[in-house]
Amino acid sequence: MNQIDGQLAGALIVVAGAAFFLIRRIVRFFKQRPGCGGGACTGCDVEAAQSPDFVSLDQLKRPE
Repeated sequence: MNQIDGQLAGALIVVAGAAFFLIRRIVRFFKQRPGCGGGACTGCDVEAAQSPDFVSLDQLKRPE
């Protein structure tokens, strides 16, 4: 087997891509910033993540 056929080359590219994706996700998981709500986001505000806009229970009740 001196020559690499197209199917083997394609399979190696797919496996290498999958390995790259998994390694990238693992690195992002361990480099999480605590101000981002525990996610691996890249562009969130720390202030926005700490003070979300919630609807209070009083706003959901019907006036009687």
